Amino acid sequence: MKVYVSVDMEGVGGVSHHKPTARDDREYPAAVELMIGETNAAVEGALAGGASDVVVNDSHGGMFNLTPEKVHQAARLVQGQKPYSMVEAARDAGFGVALFVGYHARAGHPRGTIAHTYSGKPTLTTLNGVPVGEYGINGLYLGALGVPVGMVSGDDALAEEVAAWLPGAEQVVVKRAVSGFAADSVHPAHARDLVREGARRAVERAVAGDPTLVPLTLAMPIRIGIDFAWAAMADHVAVAPGFRREGDRGVAYEASDAIEAFRAFLVAVRLAGLVEV
Repeated sequence: MKVYVSVDMEGVGGVSHHKPTARDDREYPAAVELMIGETNAAVEGALAGGASDVVVNDSHGGMFNLTPEKVHQAARLVQGQKPYSMVEAARDAGFGVALFVGYHARAGHPRGTIAHTYSGKPTLTTLNGVPVGEYGINGLYLGALGVPVGMVSGDDALAEEVAAWLPGAEQVVVKRAVSGFAADSVHPAHARDLVREGARRAVERAVAGDPTLVPLTLAMPIRIGIDFAWAAMADHVAVAPGFRREGDRGVAYEASDAIEAFRAFLVAVRLAGLVEV
């Protein structure tokens, strides 16, 4: 069983404010250590559950956060600015299940800690009219490859959203969202235990062929809606073929399949990021 692990930072236990997630903050190294701890816990759990191979995708910020020497020796590590971002290398054949570690609630969530969707540019993203975060956008892409999401870890606000979008996934809660920039976290050692056990259960279920662990799919065509922080961002995105302006600060796109939907979303976020505000 090949296991794919996408690791973000904002949902890691002990990370409660956006500043330590940035490379120029003095507390960033401590946040990286917490991220490494939960990454390795997920790898350990996957191996205990029957994984034969584990690929870890460093999925936070510039995507070169994890210290390679400190990542579990059994895992391959994908780092750097990648075309397919948080799901890079998932196109490699044979993955049986994916694990999302350190994830967070969607942009616009009223309570989720450091809630956003890929960047600070989108304020709301919807798929077929339903608000969604990175867990759903990434899960949809993986679903198109036939890979189910078996575990998602983060705060309790995220867990509520995952229950609707990925009902078969193990929900690992390592902190309670107090507000956008505050959280009530368990001890990091306990967080690692929770992630390890969640990963083990997820991989065991995948190995056993659990029928409730299914790839995420949506009815076609898939309609993407994105509202941005500034109208100028929507103007720039609407220049791209297939996008149209919608509302005060938004765009819409209709995709014929899930991979097109994922790629269109990435294009939109990257174009919006070119606008200087």
